[in-house]
Amino acid sequence: MGINTRWDNRDKTTILMEFETEWSFSDLEDAIRRVDAMITSVEHQVDVLIDVEGAKLPKDVMNMAKMLIATGEARANEGNRIVVGANNVVRQGYTAIMKMFPDKLNGRQILFADDLAHARAVLNSLR
Repeated sequence: MGINTRWDNRDKTTILMEFETEWSFSDLEDAIRRVDAMITSVEHQVDVLIDVEGAKLPKDVMNMAKMLIATGEARANEGNRIVVGANNVVRQGYTAIMKMFPDKLNGRQILFADDLAHARAVLNSLR
């Protein structure tokens, strides 16, 4: 169990992170390291689709987010981030985090989509 991370297309312009039902902070750290390595392996912009549909949030998810935001930096070629299948709790948590870290998240906003088809359509419209 954890988080599966892979290229979403042959052009290596989009990464797909698929959260399984159960995942941990360690799984998230590993997935973020993989995403960072994938983004820095190419020179062009790379968007990230974060599929959380059906995933359970760990109890300490807000602390996880605070730690990651406090220490993480965007890559120069990091593109759009779209969260797929987020429920209201996830969306409200994101709003709270945006208020806590406006300077760190300026320009790194997350978009939301109901499903992967919708997320891919949003990315196509942004390109």
